[in-house]
Formats: sequence, structure tokens, C-alpha cells
Amino acid sequence: MAKHRYYYYDSESCSFVELKSRRRRLQMQVAGVVSIAVVLALGLTWGMDHVVETPQELALRAENQALQDQLAQFDRRISSVSTELEKLSEKDQELYRSLFQADPISEDVRQMGVGGTDAYASFSRFSPSASRLLRNTAEGLDRLERQVGFQSESYRELTRFATDYETQLDEMPIMIPSEGRVISGFGMRYHPILKVRRMHYGVDINVNTGTPVVAAGDGVVLEAKRGNGYGNYVKIKHETAGYVTLYAHLRNFKSGLKAGQRVSRGDLIAYSGNTGLSKSPHLHYEVRDLDGRALNPVFFLAPSLTPAAYQKILEEAENTTVIFD
Repeated sequence: MAKHRYYYYDSESCSFVELKSRRRRLQMQVAGVVSIAVVLALGLTWGMDHVVETPQELALRAENQALQDQLAQFDRRISSVSTELEKLSEKDQELYRSLFQADPISEDVRQMGVGGTDAYASFSRFSPSASRLLRNTAEGLDRLERQVGFQSESYRELTRFATDYETQLDEMPIMIPSEGRVISGFGMRYHPILKVRRMHYGVDINVNTGTPVVAAGDGVVLEAKRGNGYGNYVKIKHETAGYVTLYAHLRNFKSGLKAGQRVSRGDLIAYSGNTGLSKSPHLHYEVRDLDGRALNPVFFLAPSLTPAAYQKILEEAENTTVIFD
């Protein structure tokens, strides 16, 4: 037996519609509403999981931000200190090394340890911002450590130069070794005993027998003996300065003076005389470099004399043509 069919009048379509079609449409509407509700519920759950954070997560996020801020501050301070070290390095190159006549440090040496494999690759596993910050800070610390080590070694070297320079100044033969007038200078002169013109490798200072003779600069006594035409003579080596001084025609040496003894500028070493190939009492004084080349002693005397006194000695040395030895 067939089921009863029921109809209702649909005013919108102006026709009769079977009742079960309306029920189906209602069911579809209900199903749509339920689907929408499910989607909204899922979306809300996802949003709660990804937007709403727990107190622990909020604390970790704040801590991470504080650490990044601190690292950024360290990076700025490292850069500032590195810049100051660069300024010191420039002053080192331009001033101190020029002052002590030291060779400049090459850029290759300054950049020693830079390059090679990436020492900071391990930071790449972090977020781009954190990785960049960690890399910059690590590179800055490495650069700072390298600069500090380099500059410390440079200053140690300059300290050695300064010590040598001070020693060199003390050893320079700038003092007149005996009080008297320069009666014969450096150059070709007529020898009064040999009766020939020959090179005079020093200067003659007119002093009476027994006049004190002092070291012209700090040094070590090489020889204190009698020999050749010099008669009694003393040689002093000024090694750091690079010179040897000779004092000849001496009457006698200071008591106890011997080779290897260290003397200071102004120390008594002997007394003037007339020994050896000498015409009359005087002091013959020479300055040579460490290779034995003779130098004009007058040129070394300028720092210890007034301009007028130095000019007078120059004139006395140049205006004489006879030597006493």
C-alpha cells in the first residue's frame, strides 16, 4: 500500500510542493550550520594554541628578547673599543715607529689570522635575527682579541726600541773629552814629524800634560795600552750607538782601568801626555763607526755646546793645517 503523500502550497513558486523535499532542504541547512560550527570550533582551537601563550612561554619570550638586546649592546661596545684600538694602531704606525725609526708593520701581519673556514657556521641554525646577532658579536670579540694581542706585542717592541734609544743617546760621543782648544781638525794635514801631508783621522786638543781625559759617552773599554804611533791610548766601544772612540798620546791611564770595563759619559779614563808619534803635549781624539770608518769628531759635539761655542770649534778645526801627531 502506497504511503500517503502530502503537499503544501509554496507561495514563492505559486505551486504545490511535496512535503519531503522541504524536509530534505531543512536537513541540508542544518548540516551546513553544523559544518560551519565545526570549522569555527577547529579554528578557535588552533588560534588558542598559537596565539594565546602560557605564562612560561611569555617569560621565555621576554628573556629571549632581553638576551638579544644585551647582545646588541655588547656588539656596539665591542665596535666602539675596536675603533679606539684602530686609532691607537694608527698612532703607533705614524708617530711612535717614526720617532724610534722602527719599520712599519705590514698589513699582512696586521691581518694575521683573518680568513679561512667559517668559524661561525653553527649559528645558522637559529632564527635569522639571532644568527646575525650572534655572528656579529663573536666576530667582534675575535677581532678585538686579535687587535689587543697585536697592539700589546707592538708596544712591547716599541718599549725595547725606547730602551735601546735611551741607551743610544747615553752612548753618543757628544762630550769634549778634555778641556782645551781644538788646534787641528779632521782631514788632510801636514805631519810635523814625518814631514808629509797625510790624512788626519781625528782632532787634536791643546792641553798640558796631566790634564784629565774623560769618556765622551757611555761604553765599554776595548783597549787601554801602548802601541803604534798613538803612544798610550784608550779605545771605548759604544755598541748601541754604533761608534768607537779613541784617546791617544796619553801620559797614563786611570788606576785600575782595563779592557771590558764599563764607563759612563764624563768618567775619568786617563791623563793627557806626549807619548808616541807626538810633537808636543796634546790629546788626539777619534770617532769611528763599528766598521772602522773614521768620522769627524767635531760633528758629534753640537748637542753639548752652545751654537757660539760649536761655531768656534768648527772654525778652529778648519783653519789649522798642521797636526801635532
